[in-house]
Amino acid sequence: MPFVIDIDPVAFRVAGVDIRWYGLTLVLAMLVASAVADHEARRRRLPGGVVADAVLWVAVASLAGGRLLYALQNGLPDLAAHPVHLLMVWTGGLSFYGGLVAGASALVVFARRRGVGWMSALDVAAPAAAVGQAIGHVGCLIGGDSAGIPTTVPWAVIYRNPAAMAPLGTPLHPTQAYEAIALLGLFVVLWTLRRQPFMVPGALAAAYLVGLASIRFVLFFLRDEPSVLLGLKTAQLIGIAIGIAGIGLAVLARRRARLVNSPSARLEATA
Repeated sequence: MPFVIDIDPVAFRVAGVDIRWYGLTLVLAMLVASAVADHEARRRRLPGGVVADAVLWVAVASLAGGRLLYALQNGLPDLAAHPVHLLMVWTGGLSFYGGLVAGASALVVFARRRGVGWMSALDVAAPAAAVGQAIGHVGCLIGGDSAGIPTTVPWAVIYRNPAAMAPLGTPLHPTQAYEAIALLGLFVVLWTLRRQPFMVPGALAAAYLVGLASIRFVLFFLRDEPSVLLGLKTAQLIGIAIGIAGIGLAVLARRRARLVNSPSARLEATA
């Protein structure tokens, strides 16, 4: 029997401003991700306070990049008429990959400015991003954002609330829940791999990118979005590029590790 979701996407109002469940889960996701990243940074003995300083950079860049790409893909006419909508991230509507690329870029710039290895910084962020994104998808599930295609599976969801972003009264694949569970699994894998001796700097981030791209590539076959090329959707095409970037990062990480551990490098270090 399908699960019925009849929840107002607006949790409450403060001074006339709607506070949505999406925004609340986003805040919770950031808090949990920050705690996970701080724990890993301490284990790696990175400079104290580096995570707290990086959070602002990454959060602002992720929100801006995610909102911008979402607006370009889904609401360009509305954005042209009402540019202020670009800033209203609390209303929902963020592109997963837009936030990922912008946040990762900001983290690389931040790490270089602080004298921290950018590959190590990405490694610290990888498991934190996975668990944070898993939590964020709970907000999508409540509000009906990123809805799946109609289905007859017994665990389908039906939206009843008129304010939901999903089609009403139709059993749908709970793709938001699928993705949350898959990302939580990815977090567990990354959290386990992080202590393995073969995980050179950059390898954990590479594993995250490849895992993320694989998860979203498969799940987007169940998303109600139009195909744009070769039967694939925009996010799937972007996901292929992200996966290739992850493989490239893994190759680069392995090469850098070999150079650092080469006899000539060790000789120079002791000279």
